[in-house]
Amino acid sequence: MSTLALGAGFSQLGGATENTGDDAVATEWEEAADDRIHKYRTSDLDVAVSDADGAAVESSVAVEMVEHAFTFGTAIDAPRLLSDSEDAARYREHIPELFNTAVLENQHKWRFWEANQAGADREWALDHSGAESLGSVENHSDTATEWILDHGLDIRGHAALWANRGVDAIPEDVLEALDERDGEHVRERSHDHIETIIDYYGTDMLHWDVVNEAIHEPEMIEVIDGEDVDPVEAPVLADWYRTATDAAPDGVSLDVNDYNTLAGPYEETRDEYERQIEFLDDADGVDLGGVGMQCHFSEDETLTPNQIVDGLDRYAGYGAALRITEFDMADPDWDEEEKAEFLRRFLKTVFSHPGTSDFLMWGFWDGEHWQGDAPLFYEDWEKKPSYHVYTELVFEEWWTDESGTTDEGRFSTRAFLGEHELTVSLKDGEFRTGLSITEPNERSVDVIVADIDVLGAANGRQKGTIPVRLAAGSAFDPTTLDPDTVRFGTPEAVNADDGASLRSNELSGGPRDGCTLHFDAEESALEDGVAMLSGRTDDGQYVVGVDRY
Repeated sequence: MSTLALGAGFSQLGGATENTGDDAVATEWEEAADDRIHKYRTSDLDVAVSDADGAAVESSVAVEMVEHAFTFGTAIDAPRLLSDSEDAARYREHIPELFNTAVLENQHKWRFWEANQAGADREWALDHSGAESLGSVENHSDTATEWILDHGLDIRGHAALWANRGVDAIPEDVLEALDERDGEHVRERSHDHIETIIDYYGTDMLHWDVVNEAIHEPEMIEVIDGEDVDPVEAPVLADWYRTATDAAPDGVSLDVNDYNTLAGPYEETRDEYERQIEFLDDADGVDLGGVGMQCHFSEDETLTPNQIVDGLDRYAGYGAALRITEFDMADPDWDEEEKAEFLRRFLKTVFSHPGTSDFLMWGFWDGEHWQGDAPLFYEDWEKKPSYHVYTELVFEEWWTDESGTTDEGRFSTRAFLGEHELTVSLKDGEFRTGLSITEPNERSVDVIVADIDVLGAANGRQKGTIPVRLAAGSAFDPTTLDPDTVRFGTPEAVNADDGASLRSNELSGGPRDGCTLHFDAEESALEDGVAMLSGRTDDGQYVVGVDRY
């Protein structure tokens, strides 16, 4: 998480100079980016509302985004997160407000994590580290992880292995083994740790940086495989990723991560990184899931939109997701308005690239940032110009919030990929449901407005049950309902995917006569004289009925 000094010859790449010029040149990149965003980050959405006979039902339809499919995240300092102060309270408030993913800055690194385990189980930690002083290190890896997950964010693991001595992330016994050139001890401990930490968190982790900065911090590799080894094609590097692949549950991505791989004029580093990616991609038993680019920018290391695209294209041919993992613009001589304009160009270009899936800042507030210069907030929590750029892009320009009335029973719009709430306002009630839009192609939603009748005495209650008659139609067979999806009760409960489920999965009746469905009266908790039933058919149609009993 650091960058080298600016090398000579950056002007030959164009640097920031390509960002100036006449208005036509200045807008050409943005038009191209917007076209790619439309193509890769949005989908046509068509909502059809009809009755059980297939006739159009006129209604109002609204589609509102809940969460992006794309990752927008930040690094978090766990001690700050869990401390008791006004700043910590604001820190906790802004994280779920601004981001959908987080990564702990230090507490999942090797020594920090084992120290945390020492607090919970000293004998376990000593068996795994041999370090008597482990318990003296205070950190909060598990508590912070639980907080992140409890607040609905994803989390990525950073990092299983990192050979940087200067950040206090290597256990003492491994440091001693490195000093003594004891490759076998380093090999045994490193493989054991990869397997242990990945298994410990299981599917809680979205990704793992298995080996961080292998190009710049090769000491562990050299101690194990010899001083003359090529670190980006070392046998132990592939072995570490094989161990991680065997340990990782399905759906947990295993990544590489390094700096100077996109930002700045470091062509030699990019060559090395591409060789590392290709080596792991070709290695038997290795499943490489992500390519992380740290992107710690100074003013002299900025890229033009074309350079950003070219750099991303370079790593895009290996089937791994491209991730901006540690973005910031820490440079006290860089004007904040100019930083904001660079963020706008960079983020829009990254979001437009079809191979990218993640954009994470390495901290967002000056009061908790490794260089005291974060993108979004000054130390007193005043918003920086980049805050407005970030929020306007992520939560306005790239945020679905569309509504209108159906035309002959149909409502069409364009939606960004992610999770949405679909609302269909009918004559007798409002139906809401979650809607996932995950691919940039047409998404069709069929809503059948069916007739229901709450039967029986005492507002439909008979012997502790509420029987509900669901009518059939020429275009709707009630027996095609998936019983597990059926919910009944007040509109508020049903729209929250709550209420009563079916007492029996057997749907009595048929395509002509309809069905009588039975629900527990207490679970249904009807009130105010309005009942709603919803469900899904086997082929994915939404079914909704409202009765004023």
